[in-house]
Amino acid sequence: MNNFIKKLFLVILSGVLGFLAFPPYGYSVLIVGALIPLFLAIRTSTPRASFWLSYISGIVFFSGLLYWLINVSIPGTIILVLFLSLFYGIFGYLTSLAFNHSMDLLILPFVWVVIEYLRSHIFTGFPWGLLAYSQYKNIGVIQLADITGPYGISFIIVALNVAFYAFLDRIDKRITYMAGAMFLIVLATFYSKQRLENLPAFSSAKIGVVQGNIPQSLKWEPRYAAINLKTYNDLTVEAASSDPDMIIWPETAYPYLVTKDDTASDIGDIAKEVKTPILAGIVRQEDSKYYNSAVFFDEKGSLEDTYSKMHLVPFGEYIPFKKYLSLLRKYIDKPIGDFEGGTKDTLFKLSSVETSLTGGGGKKRIVNYYKFGTLICFEDIFPYIARNFVKNGASFLVNITNDAWFGNTGAAEQHVQSSVFRAVENRVPVVRSANTG
Repeated sequence: MNNFIKKLFLVILSGVLGFLAFPPYGYSVLIVGALIPLFLAIRTSTPRASFWLSYISGIVFFSGLLYWLINVSIPGTIILVLFLSLFYGIFGYLTSLAFNHSMDLLILPFVWVVIEYLRSHIFTGFPWGLLAYSQYKNIGVIQLADITGPYGISFIIVALNVAFYAFLDRIDKRITYMAGAMFLIVLATFYSKQRLENLPAFSSAKIGVVQGNIPQSLKWEPRYAAINLKTYNDLTVEAASSDPDMIIWPETAYPYLVTKDDTASDIGDIAKEVKTPILAGIVRQEDSKYYNSAVFFDEKGSLEDTYSKMHLVPFGEYIPFKKYLSLLRKYIDKPIGDFEGGTKDTLFKLSSVETSLTGGGGKKRIVNYYKFGTLICFEDIFPYIARNFVKNGASFLVNITNDAWFGNTGAAEQHVQSSVFRAVENRVPVVRSANTG
């Protein structure tokens, strides 16, 4: 019994160290030792016992990481945490096999990365809280992500955990493991230094971002719609005084449902008034279908194009396998949307005029043309969506989101971690407009 309690303490400690490395706590250095207690707990356990011990560790980690989801759905949060923890359990099971069969522990970083990749893709995927994201402020190391994506950084983190564990447990190959981990750190640091010192020079549009900080409880209240729109009108006028090339509103900032008869002309009127293009988030109805969309109005107030969110939030914006799971609406304590996913990865077009003085005292006007892709809500956590926009010609990316659902928690800062990696991976600027900032 004492041995079980010791192991239980170790796996709980591992989960706690893991989530403390992420916002709102932000002790990012803890991640390089977060897996060590887990290794200590399962090194003498059977694969089956290791699965359950690791599963408990996963429950602790994801509960501490995703606690803010209870603001949306308590049952949904419990189900998601229990599901995501399965990936921890699988890692523990495979790690136990490595221990029991005296396999080289250098296999563990590969195992972890494969499991993270599966978590990012299976059942629509949920790549939130990847180990790499804990290092989003460590720009002197994470530049390697433009080759490996976040998985390469996660690989290094697990390799460091293995190396430190090997020294703690006095494993024969501990010098080799530490040398390998240090080599990876030096490689990532050297590569990051080279990339940061040799960034290409390119012109850039001047972007204004307005963030209304509208409480979620008032966001869709009909009696507050005019007040909410006035908030964005006033902020847009203020932002336009700095003469930006474009002004961005957050996800679903427009407080009215947009139909064929109402094309969000209010936004166009504001764009015309300030003589500046506006990108804004709306909810759009087309026939009987609803879309979470972004609309782009030019400086004359004309609607240029629309993009509809392609990757919807399961159990938030729609119910997957609706035919079989629709009964869940009775048990989820918040309303679930019935949105349709978009099918076109629209690239918006923006022009920017630069005026400079010539040697003779005259003026020279240069018009720069840009294309940009828009990532709505949590679409920025999926590397392939951002990559597709850039491959198709986007010179910068925009993320419009509304994290007001989750109150004053770590959700917003955890969300921004993903956008940092999308910028590094694609070598393009990422502009974010979030309702709560």
